[in-house]
Amino acid sequence: MRRNRLTLTVLYGSLTVASLIWMVPVVTALAISVLPIGQTRDGWWKGSLSELTLANYRDAWSQGLSQYVVASFVITIGSVAVSLAVGSLASYAFARLDFRFKRLTFFLLLTTMIVPVQIILIPLLPWLRTLGLAEGDLQYAGIILVHTAFGAGWAVFMMSAFFADVPEELLEAARLDGASHLEQLRHMVLPLALPGLVSFAIIDFVFVWNDLLLGLTLLDRDHQPLTVGLANLQSPHLAQENLVSAGSIMVILPPLLLFIALNRFYVRGLFAGGVKG
Repeated sequence: MRRNRLTLTVLYGSLTVASLIWMVPVVTALAISVLPIGQTRDGWWKGSLSELTLANYRDAWSQGLSQYVVASFVITIGSVAVSLAVGSLASYAFARLDFRFKRLTFFLLLTTMIVPVQIILIPLLPWLRTLGLAEGDLQYAGIILVHTAFGAGWAVFMMSAFFADVPEELLEAARLDGASHLEQLRHMVLPLALPGLVSFAIIDFVFVWNDLLLGLTLLDRDHQPLTVGLANLQSPHLAQENLVSAGSIMVILPPLLLFIALNRFYVRGLFAGGVKG
């Protein structure tokens, strides 16, 4: 018992220290974002409460971030929605059905998780042009398809385990009542696998929302996401660390609020696969 308590104490102590260390850059960015630029260059820890200001947030928003917000939400929500839809169908097939080349197909899907996007970035450009997805608002469809392709492996990897845990007796009863595979998926499997769906949705949302490379490379200026706008706040000839910090805080708010809102489902999803019986 004492050994277990000591182990838990060391574990929680280590996690607490690691959390505090991780919070240092976040606290630094937050402090710089509410101080005048002159004060931050002298050391943000020397600032006083009388110098706090929200002007950095206003300036960061008006100097570029505002024009990228819609694009970010369109790309992210579209990518997550398509990945969830495609991933749910594929996960159900891999978890509950038998078909030829099942293991080979599953392996090929999982390889998308380890292929660096930089390897196929250059071939993507002519492919999107050939498909007509490199101009106008169709660029959104193009980048959503790319994010879906990279998220499909993660979707199947995460959700198929939850789908496989659904009791076969329930599905057998549904089949006896005449339910099709799509009806079983919609009315029985998806509700029971909700923590897995939410866990994947949060992870995919954060991944797509934070993407810079694809948004910078595949989209024109009128369709680029917030990460590109944030990068544009800083230039080689003008240091604006106060605006960059304010912009960074604003950019991380949507995924942070999403995680807070869906935290209970996310935690259930993390532990559901490791708890049996």
